[in-house]
Amino acid sequence: MILILAVAVLPSSDPGAGGGRIDWSPKAEGKQLEGTIQDRIGKMTLEQKVGQMFMVGFHNDDQPAQEMNQQIRTLIRDYHVGGVILFDRNIGDPRQTAELNNRLQHLALSTSPGIPLLISTDQEGGKVARIREGVTQFPGGMTLGASGNLDLSRQSGEVIGSELRAMGINMNLAPVLDVNNNPKNPVIGSRSFSGDPEQVVKMASAQIQGYQDSGMLTVVKHFPGHGDTSTDSHVNLPTVPHSMDRLNRVELVPFKEVLNQTDAVMSAHITFPALDDTPGLPGTLSQKVLTGLLREELGYDGVIMTDDLEMGAIVNNFSAEEAATRAVKAGADILLISHDLTRQQASIRGILDAVKKGEISEARIDRSLQRILHLKGKRTGATSVAEQPITPVNQVAKRVGTSRNEQVAEATAKSGLTLLQDAQGLIPQTPDPQKKLLVASVAGVRELDKSLQSYGFSTQHRELDPDPSQQERDQLVNQATAVDGVIVGTSQAENHPGQRQLVQALSARGIPVIVLGLDTPYEVSAFPKNVTYLALYGYDSHSMKAAAGAIAGKVSVRGKLPVTIPGRYPAGHGLDR
Repeated sequence: MILILAVAVLPSSDPGAGGGRIDWSPKAEGKQLEGTIQDRIGKMTLEQKVGQMFMVGFHNDDQPAQEMNQQIRTLIRDYHVGGVILFDRNIGDPRQTAELNNRLQHLALSTSPGIPLLISTDQEGGKVARIREGVTQFPGGMTLGASGNLDLSRQSGEVIGSELRAMGINMNLAPVLDVNNNPKNPVIGSRSFSGDPEQVVKMASAQIQGYQDSGMLTVVKHFPGHGDTSTDSHVNLPTVPHSMDRLNRVELVPFKEVLNQTDAVMSAHITFPALDDTPGLPGTLSQKVLTGLLREELGYDGVIMTDDLEMGAIVNNFSAEEAATRAVKAGADILLISHDLTRQQASIRGILDAVKKGEISEARIDRSLQRILHLKGKRTGATSVAEQPITPVNQVAKRVGTSRNEQVAEATAKSGLTLLQDAQGLIPQTPDPQKKLLVASVAGVRELDKSLQSYGFSTQHRELDPDPSQQERDQLVNQATAVDGVIVGTSQAENHPGQRQLVQALSARGIPVIVLGLDTPYEVSAFPKNVTYLALYGYDSHSMKAAAGAIAGKVSVRGKLPVTIPGRYPAGHGLDR
C-alpha cells in the first residue's frame, strides 16, 4: 500500500514529544495516487522540486551534537532539501537523536513545500556504524556471510531498522551488495557479505526483508559494484576493468536479484570501461551506467541515489555544479552531499541554472520528484515516512538497546566465528587460574581481556599499536616469556608489517599464539600455518566476547570462510570446534 501526500501541520510546542497533528491526505492508491502526486508536483516551484532531490549533511560547529545549526536550517528552509544524512558528529544518545530528528521534521513540515524528510544514516554494522552509544552494535556483513544463517541476517535487519526508526531515522544506507573478491580492497572488505555473488544475494535479501519489516527504507550499494577495487573512491577514482561477461557473472548478480526488493540504489564513483569508455567518468555521472544499464537494461524504475558527491573521486575531477548536473543527466534522483554548505548551495544552483538554460528539462526533474514522493509514501512495516514523520521519543528507551536485541547481535557474532588454522590445537582451552595469558590487540583489548577473565582465565593485557615498532615488539616478546600463551588481535596485518613480525617472533620463540583476525581474513596468509587463526571479521564487543567464549570452549565455532584466500584457503573452509 502507498499513501501520500498533502499536509496540514500544527507544530507541537514540544518537538521532542511526538506531538502536533499531521494530516496526510488524500490517502489514495493506484491511478488515484498517480493523480495526487502529479497534482502535488504541479503546485511546486522549480526551486522546491530541485531541493527535494538533495540529501545533505551538516556540521554542528560549536553547538551540541544533537542540535540543528544554521547550515541545516538554511538548507531546509531556503533550499527546500528533501533529505538529511546523519553522521556520528550529529548523534547524541538515542533519545537526543530522536529529538533532533523530530526538530528537523517539524522544520521541514512547517516550511514550504511542507513535505517530510528522508532522514538517513550508514548503520551497516561492523566498521561502518554512525551510532554506537546506547544502540545494539552488530558485526558487519562478512560475519553474517561466514555464518550462512539467513534468519540471523533477517533478524539483524529487523533489529537495526527498528532501533533506527525509533530514533526518527527512516532510511538506512544498507546493505552492501559489493562482492568482495579483491584482497587489497581498502574500503569494502568486511562490509561485504561474501566473495560469492549468490551468497551476497541470499544474505542481502534476508536482511532487506528484516529492514522493511521494521519500517526501514533500504538503499543497496554501490552500483554496479565496488568489490574488486584496490583504490578507495573516498580518496581517488578507482577502475573496474572487467569485461561485460565478467560483470554479469559477478558484480551485477546481486543487484539484478534484489532490485525488486530494495527501496533505492546508490551509485559507485568508479569507472567501468566495459560500460562507458569515457576516460575519467565514474558510474555516478554516466548516462550509460545509470540510465542505459540500471534503468533500461535491468528495468529498475525506483530511486537512484549518488554516493557522496564530496568524495575524492568526484571533487578531484569535477566542480560542484558539473558533478550535480552530470549526475542528474545520467539518471540520478537524489544527490548526496554530506559536508560543505558552499558545495551544497553551488550544486543546487547548478541544477536550477541547467533547467533554466534548457540543459535539463523540468519534466526530467518531475520524474525524479515523482519517484521521491512515491518513496516517502511507501509503506514499509506498519507505516510510511509520510504517515509517521515524527517519532514518539518516550518510546525510545523501550525500543533501543534492549536485551532481546542484544541477544540477536550476540548470536550473530558467535555464528560467524571461523577457525582457519589450529595446528597446535589451542582452541579450545580449559581455563586455569594458574596459567597466565597475555592479551594484546590493536582494538577491543579491554573487552577481550574482561571476557576472558569472566571465563576463569588469568590475564594481563596491553593495547597494540596498529604497526608496532621493533621496541614494542621486543617488549611484548619479553613479556610473553613469563606467560603460558599469547592472544594477539590483528587487523590488516598484510599492510602492517609490525603485526606480522610480532606474531612471527612469538611463534619462533615457541610461545603458543592465538591470532584473532579483527578485519578481513586475507591477512592469514601473512602468518605461519602453525599459528592458530580465528577470524572474527570485526572488533565490536559481541565479537570479542564470542572469541573469548570460543577460546574457553563455551562457544561452538562453526563459521565458514566467505571469501577465497589466494594461495591458502578456498571459500567454505573452516575448522569446527
